[in-house]
Amino acid sequence: MRAIDHVFKGNGGQIDLLNTLYGGSSMTNMDVKREDERLVIKLSAPGVSANAFNVLVEGSKLVLYTLLVQDSDEASQRLAVPMFLKVVDIPEFIDAEQIEAEHDHGQVMVYLPFKDEEHLHRKIDIKNLF
Repeated sequence: MRAIDHVFKGNGGQIDLLNTLYGGSSMTNMDVKREDERLVIKLSAPGVSANAFNVLVEGSKLVLYTLLVQDSDEASQRLAVPMFLKVVDIPEFIDAEQIEAEHDHGQVMVYLPFKDEEHLHRKIDIKNLF
């Protein structure tokens, strides 16, 4: 790598990081759609790489976030700036064990499958107190 390439690479990353810190980041778009067997959450952010997106299941919460990571030449220096954070309650009718995510053409798709119908409906008997 030529020295000038190294300078521009380092400065470009710093400019991108500072731009993000001061409010110039790309807006992450979130869209929720219902399909026959599941809910689909679509996340997209122009110019954000696939490895910046993160999807976590924490108990009954779904945590969606993106991080802009700035690496330094020194292995000990690394800065991660959050760009997007959304915490969603996982509804009772969603099978949390089967939630999946995939990256497709610059977007992250999170699939939340519905539980079986038998788990969604049950009759409650009314007790007679007298």
